[in-house]
Amino acid sequence: MPAARVSPSPSAAQPLAGLRVLDLAQYLPGALLTQWLVQLGARVIMIERPQRRHFLDLPPEHPYYSALRRGKKSIVLNLKTRPDLDTARGLVRWADVLVEGFRPGVMERLGLGPDAARELNPRLIYLRLSGFGQTGPGRDRPGHDHTYTALTGLLAPFGGRPVLPAVQIADVGGGTLPGLVALLAALWQRERTGQGVCIDLALYDGAWAWTYFLLPMHRQTPADRRWLDVFLGRVPAYRLYETQDGRWLALAALEPHFWDAFCEAVERPEWRGRAFDPDLVPEVEALFRRRPLRHWLGPDGQGGVLDPRRLSVAPVRTLEEALRDPQTVARGLTAHDENGYTHPRLPMRFDGQRPPAPRRTPHPDQDGPAVRAFLRGALDEDALFAAEPQP
Repeated sequence: MPAARVSPSPSAAQPLAGLRVLDLAQYLPGALLTQWLVQLGARVIMIERPQRRHFLDLPPEHPYYSALRRGKKSIVLNLKTRPDLDTARGLVRWADVLVEGFRPGVMERLGLGPDAARELNPRLIYLRLSGFGQTGPGRDRPGHDHTYTALTGLLAPFGGRPVLPAVQIADVGGGTLPGLVALLAALWQRERTGQGVCIDLALYDGAWAWTYFLLPMHRQTPADRRWLDVFLGRVPAYRLYETQDGRWLALAALEPHFWDAFCEAVERPEWRGRAFDPDLVPEVEALFRRRPLRHWLGPDGQGGVLDPRRLSVAPVRTLEEALRDPQTVARGLTAHDENGYTHPRLPMRFDGQRPPAPRRTPHPDQDGPAVRAFLRGALDEDALFAAEPQP
């Protein structure tokens, strides 16, 4: 068995230094969650299934893997065999947190359900991420991100043609981020009680949480419709506009002083007081189509008719353009892994320091021998998690 814990000294940028995490997440919501924990200083060991392939048959060097595996340790275990199950149980005893992403009942059948795991380790925080949760008539349904957003009304809240977002709202907004909040709350609770807890987090439930404005207004009274028109981009002050060259800009002049400044800049004083008048939209659309984007916002997002220092306005950029933004560069928002792929860094700073971005992306079972040696007591935990070079 591993030696008693000796926690490393946390830096300001890694407040979770020494937190021990066992990762059986498998899919994006939990894997990204544990990726964030790595960057915050946690020590994460992934248990992976033998010969598991990605559903798109991606090669191991694909950026999908580095996005979710960087900085973790990997061990491949066949949990249906007794020796590998015993190894997994040793890791359960070691961990502070276990994150699993199987369908309901699978971990119980493997002998690693929350009751069995917490019998081995009463302080364990056990996070269960699943599509529809551990209870209810839909618990055994399969799903992916837009399955959950479709079912919860997010893709077409009031009818009409649905829109598929470019990012995973249910997976990340409804799984990863609430999971992080739940884990941190459970860690604080454990400080007071000394006991772990089992957390049931469904992506379906998480998608519902994104109806924070939509649900209270679903009655669509006249007052509700006024607000909904704003957030659905149906009013001139809060809308995307196409320019003459086929580019787009985002205008968000919700406050009266922003709208008045917009009217002044485009020399349309008669539009004052009509920020939320849907009948004005065609006139504003026609105005923007008369000139290219650089006329309105300048060649580099400044120096055009609309001044971003006075107005809430921005070009709709590609990722490549966003990467070159001086604000992106100045804030140090991206980093490269060992394969040269670019990744977003965590969005927060602690006492001015941003958490370091891990570079190493392990192949399956790359750390298996070292993890087994650690569990036998033949390798020190600090040696297992030796610090990698940071950017």
